[in-house]
Amino acid sequence: MSELEFRVTRCLVRNVSLLQIHQHDSREVVALAARSFGAAGIGRAETAGPRAYALGPTEWLLVDYPLQEVRRRLAEDLGRALVRLTDISSAFVALRVEGSAARVVLASDIGAPWAARDSRPGQYVRTRLAQVDVILHCIGADVFELLADRGIACHLEDWLAAQHAAQSVALPSARPGARIH
Repeated sequence: MSELEFRVTRCLVRNVSLLQIHQHDSREVVALAARSFGAAGIGRAETAGPRAYALGPTEWLLVDYPLQEVRRRLAEDLGRALVRLTDISSAFVALRVEGSAARVVLASDIGAPWAARDSRPGQYVRTRLAQVDVILHCIGADVFELLADRGIACHLEDWLAAQHAAQSVALPSARPGARIH
């Protein structure tokens, strides 16, 4: 990619589940999530493969974990605790945003601009971008994954393209060759 390139790509998300665990001490639940799903804690997740995003002290968004595997792990670790596991795969889309302009574009209208500017691989934040709730996950130096509601994915893609165009016009060194895919 050239200096100001910016690329947005839809990614395949095989399984997305919402996990809620009740009737346990929240510290125990966090420890269980770390053991069962490798959840490194709030704000950190793996950059590839199965990932667990903490949405609250007893709630996680699990990406690319097979449902049967999650059920098996929970049965082993929790027994008869009150657990809700909901398959929400059809409701989510993942967008990969990459390129040298990615941080500038993402920081231009985000509830947590520091996340786009300063994130290191593995860090994530739940925020708003273009009036849309997203999970913004840094997976590389200038590479981010956005998890968002499938119903507004086209709006989010269009908004990202418009923001990139606006940023390119604002930068004096912008070249007409900058592309969005």
